[in-house]
Amino acid sequence: MAYIARTIGLTTRRQVFTPLTALATRTFTSSSRLSSGESKDLRPPSTQIFTPADVQAGISALSAAGYDPTTVWEQRVVWGDHDQFQHVNNVHFVRWFESARMFYANTLTESDDFSEKRREEITRGTGKSFILAGINVRYRRPVVYPDTLLVGQACELPLGKERFMLRGAAYSLAQKTIVAVAAQDCVTYDYTKLKKCDIPEDIKKALEARGSHFDKKL
Repeated sequence: MAYIARTIGLTTRRQVFTPLTALATRTFTSSSRLSSGESKDLRPPSTQIFTPADVQAGISALSAAGYDPTTVWEQRVVWGDHDQFQHVNNVHFVRWFESARMFYANTLTESDDFSEKRREEITRGTGKSFILAGINVRYRRPVVYPDTLLVGQACELPLGKERFMLRGAAYSLAQKTIVAVAAQDCVTYDYTKLKKCDIPEDIKKALEARGSHFDKKL
């Protein structure tokens, strides 16, 4: 176990410092040496570590894997996310998938099929909405600072009677690949009666419109 810990530490130590130097060079080069016709990047320098093209490539990769490109959540990694093994502690991913799930729920109700009252019920838990019953996260690669993750979501088809599986994937802009995936077991719940209920038709329609058939389990 000690050998494994030391090995991880050595690996992530190289990942922390080498990419930082390379990315910093790319940042200042891209913002200070502009060719004619190019517009200056007015984003904060720390945001310029990754270009808009990097972000678009990440969204495209998530879309190709079956995730909804219109509900991608951007999550910046901070130094304090590291643990003693010198990479992001795994528990942070659960929070990041939670933030992405709530963003997914908010965007799910943006269509005209939802009244203002229904939007409030779904996002605030005051009527028929859905609740997390369980989450399974599989970690593929360690993540280190500096990095920004793009978290994609998609409902796994077909839906159940009173539950559905929300699949998630975290794409690393630094590593240019998916570093973690999640299966989030969601149950539709009537908060006024405090019990499970069948998936409401408005939610069902919205989920199926943005759903995807995944080839394999986690």
